[in-house]
Amino acid sequence: MNDFSLIETMRWESRTGIVRLRLHLARLKRSAGRLGFPGAEKAAEKLADVLGESLPPSALSGISPSRGEIARDTSPLEVDSGLISSLEEEMSARPTEGGNPDKTTKDQAPLRIRLTLSPTGEIAITTAPFTPLPDGTVWRVAIATTRLHSTNTLLRHKTTRRAVYEMARTEYPATEADEVLLLNEKGEPCEGTITSIFLDDGSGILKTPPIAYGLLAGVLRTELICARRARVQRLTLKDLQNGTLYMGNSLRGLIRAELISA
Repeated sequence: MNDFSLIETMRWESRTGIVRLRLHLARLKRSAGRLGFPGAEKAAEKLADVLGESLPPSALSGISPSRGEIARDTSPLEVDSGLISSLEEEMSARPTEGGNPDKTTKDQAPLRIRLTLSPTGEIAITTAPFTPLPDGTVWRVAIATTRLHSTNTLLRHKTTRRAVYEMARTEYPATEADEVLLLNEKGEPCEGTITSIFLDDGSGILKTPPIAYGLLAGVLRTELICARRARVQRLTLKDLQNGTLYMGNSLRGLIRAELISA
């Protein structure tokens, strides 16, 4: 029996519902299938049930059956699962959505939604207020000595087994670094403790490291690749130093970043 759960961390906005919901549900289903976790197909219905207890029906865009998201013939789990690339396990997606606080109404603030799926198929959902980062935010990113391993295929799935990320995060206090970047055993840049890496090299297309480095198939990463706003490419620390760095995830969107150590 596995000693960890699968996780999806999502953002809910009053005007759009759960951002990138289809991609989150499809990643959950894919990981559950590969790791032998039952119950992923119930996630959309569970989200609707839990959020419906605290939000009006008009606020449930993205998960309401009336919107076609969990109706039998248009389930995101069925539609998206057939679009997964065998090479990069990426999926088709709509244009990216940011984290600007102006996108929400005054009477309904954005939420952070955390869904976990246990090895026995139990789904737990928690919500908390979410405050988007101010426009113009630039994160300070430090390089961890803690290493990931490219042969560890579990890193491709978002799970509660986060000891390596927690260890990396403790190397720098929050007063010194907003995020910490992890390399693999070969010294190749993989990802942050909670974010994917994106490099603007001036070509007009962001570059992001390959899954083979040993990293999570992030939802924002997936969306940007399939929207052709990003491309998978082998990167080095020198590349990150010479270009414009961004860190990002589905909860917060893209965040401008600067390396403070290398």
